Amino acid sequence: MSTPEGDSYIVRVKAVVMTRDDSSGGWLPQEGGGLSRVGVCKVTYPEGNGRSGFLIHGERQKDKLVVLECFVKKDLVYTKANPTFHHWKVDNRKFGLTFQSPADARAFDRGVRKAIEDLIEGSTTSSSTLHNEAEVGDDDVFTVSASTFRSFSFQGRAEDGEKCHAASQKVALRAK
Repeated sequence: MSTPEGDSYIVRVKAVVMTRDDSSGGWLPQEGGGLSRVGVCKVTYPEGNGRSGFLIHGERQKDKLVVLECFVKKDLVYTKANPTFHHWKVDNRKFGLTFQSPADARAFDRGVRKAIEDLIEGSTTSSSTLHNEAEVGDDDVFTVSASTFRSFSFQGRAEDGEKCHAASQKVALRAK
C-alpha cells in the first residue's frame, strides 16, 4: 500500500494512537507512543471498477512510521469516550486516539462520520465540504473538500479492505 497523498484526506489531526490490551484492561500507546498525524483518507481499489473506500491512516511524526491503517466499514462503531479520547472496534481489534485538543477530536469525529455516511450512500465523491475549527484559527486541524481529492490505490482484495490492523503487524494484501 502506498502512503496517502496530502490532499486525499478529508480530515487530519495530531493524536497518540492507542490499542486496547484486554489482558490488563487498559489502553496502551501503539508502537511505543508518540504524536502521530492521523487522518481519514479516500482510497481506490484497483480491481473494484472504480470502487472507493476510506482508510484511517496514522503516521508517527518523529520517524514517519505508519502506526495505524484501519479501513472504515459501514458498521464501524465509533465511541467518543471523553472530549479528547475516542475509540472504535473492527473485527476483534480495538483502536483509540488521544487527541491534543477537543477541537481535534470533534474534527476527526466529523471526518469518520462523513466517511461512513458516504459508504452507506454508496458515494465517496460527495461534493459536500466538512467544516471545523480550522476555519477559525486552529492550524493543526484541517479538512479538505471532496472536490480536491486525489485518491491513491493499493493492491488488495476488497475483503482485505474491511480489516483493521496496526502497521507493526505484517498483513499481506494480495491482489485477486
